[in-house]
Amino acid sequence: MRSFIALSIFVSGALSAVLPRATGDTENGMQDVIDGTSDCLPVAAIFARGTTEVGNVGAWVGPNIMEALGENVAKQGVSRDAYPAVLVDFYAEGGSNSGAQGLADTVQSYVDKCPDAAVVIIGWSQGALVAHKGLGLLDAATVEKNVAGLVTFGDPWDLFDHDTMPIDESLFYTVCEHGDLLCDELPEGFLPPTLDQIAHMFDVLPEAAQGEAEIEAAAQGIKLIPGQLADAWPAIKDTIAAGEYQRLMVTPQHLVYGNNGNAAEAGAWALELPKVKAALGA
Repeated sequence: MRSFIALSIFVSGALSAVLPRATGDTENGMQDVIDGTSDCLPVAAIFARGTTEVGNVGAWVGPNIMEALGENVAKQGVSRDAYPAVLVDFYAEGGSNSGAQGLADTVQSYVDKCPDAAVVIIGWSQGALVAHKGLGLLDAATVEKNVAGLVTFGDPWDLFDHDTMPIDESLFYTVCEHGDLLCDELPEGFLPPTLDQIAHMFDVLPEAAQGEAEIEAAAQGIKLIPGQLADAWPAIKDTIAAGEYQRLMVTPQHLVYGNNGNAAEAGAWALELPKVKAALGA
């Protein structure tokens, strides 16, 4: 049991991107339409990245699902100004409140400009919380007319006390790899992590990196985490005091959604959503 914990436990959402960047770490297709520099597209997709990720869609999951969505889709990451994707917001707010507001504002601005558009909301890790919360901030009319569905990966939503979703469950697609403790059940006999066990994941992060871009991103994550841990420490202590140990953990399984086929499958599912098919004339 000790070896499992030592290998797999880390502070939730704290790792930076180590997977191939399918389409790059920044997407501003919706913002270009909002700003008037591009024409409306019938479908839009907005992605909330994980903690410490680069760009506005990151490099773990965002580029892969954006690629899977194909053409004729306005692709967007939640603004870095609204959503800095820092660790403290995961613990103190259950996912960034400003990020959720930024997501909702972008969706609303897009459908104000493109009233018949179908919008898919997507998030991974802390970004999954931002996606849920952003969806909840939209007015009922926008949800009913424009929101096609919600897609999440490694979703910690059930670890926090949140409201129910404003969409039917048939429009919600979530992927949780077995052993991803941010969304899966704790193993039998689980013991709370020690600080040494939490810190051990820093040592194995570079080993997960694949290629120049991944090594660079892993190094960036390692550099950012100590300061973010210090900022988040009061909220982390509150989490421990409340016995919410599961919120503190990310396992190797939390890192695989972008390149194991999950993102491609989720993209294919999104393209079959009724509002998306109708918007594309399929």
